[in-house]
Amino acid sequence: KATLKNLEDRYIIVQKSRELQLKALDLENEKKEQQLLFGGIIVLFLGGFFLIYQNYKRKKINQKLLQLNQDLDQANKVKTRFFNILNHDLRAPVSNLIHFLHLQKEHPELMDEATKTRMESKTITGVEDLLHSMEDILLWSKGQMEQFKPEDSQVILAELFADTRKVFSGYANILFEYDIPEQLTLLTDENCLKTIVRNLTSNSINAFVQAEQARITWSARQDEQGICLRIVDNGPGATVEQFRALFDASAPVGTRSGLGLHLIRDLAQLIQCTIEVQSNPEKGTTISLRWQ
Repeated sequence: KATLKNLEDRYIIVQKSRELQLKALDLENEKKEQQLLFGGIIVLFLGGFFLIYQNYKRKKINQKLLQLNQDLDQANKVKTRFFNILNHDLRAPVSNLIHFLHLQKEHPELMDEATKTRMESKTITGVEDLLHSMEDILLWSKGQMEQFKPEDSQVILAELFADTRKVFSGYANILFEYDIPEQLTLLTDENCLKTIVRNLTSNSINAFVQAEQARITWSARQDEQGICLRIVDNGPGATVEQFRALFDASAPVGTRSGLGLHLIRDLAQLIQCTIEVQSNPEKGTTISLRWQ
């Protein structure tokens, strides 16, 4: 009986050991399945994240391509507009110069002294306008560059207008007046401001056709609102539509043909300058430049 009892106990122990081994194997299999399932979930998550990231990158690239296409289209429009204005502005003075040179060379007997003097004066004026137009074109095209930024410095306005006085000193039939405080300075880009002042002065000069007692006055003041530069002329004035190019980029021309008003508008925006215009027919024009 004792032997049988021992055999039964040993059998039970062996069976229990086998059951424990089977349970251990089941647990190990379950653990492996859980690991595989967890690994599959991670793979799916990473795959989904990769797909979402690729989709995001694709959208971003498409947006950049769309922006580049829009910039290219805008650049083509600017280039077309630029060449149209270039053709319009440069043909007239060059044609006048060529006409005068041909006339002087081939038919000098047709020109008396008065005609010759008048033609020379007209040609010189045309060439000077051509030079100003070329400067305007270069600066305007520079202003169209994406990376162009104005370089601010303390500009002594009296010195800037001394240069303006020198540039326009040849107009004996126009009285120029300058009311500029000696110590007044303005933090801005000197080249941009100088170009704006020259173009506004040229516009006022071109407004005088056969005016008597022509007068152009530049003044500068500083008050609580900031600094204001103002040009006043007693010319024939102009309509609001003629000054539209100062505020609207789609306007083709201003009070004078060409880039003058377009350039003034673009440069004024670069140096954060506000333009105000008051013009009355037969009473003259006042244009103010304001900085806050």
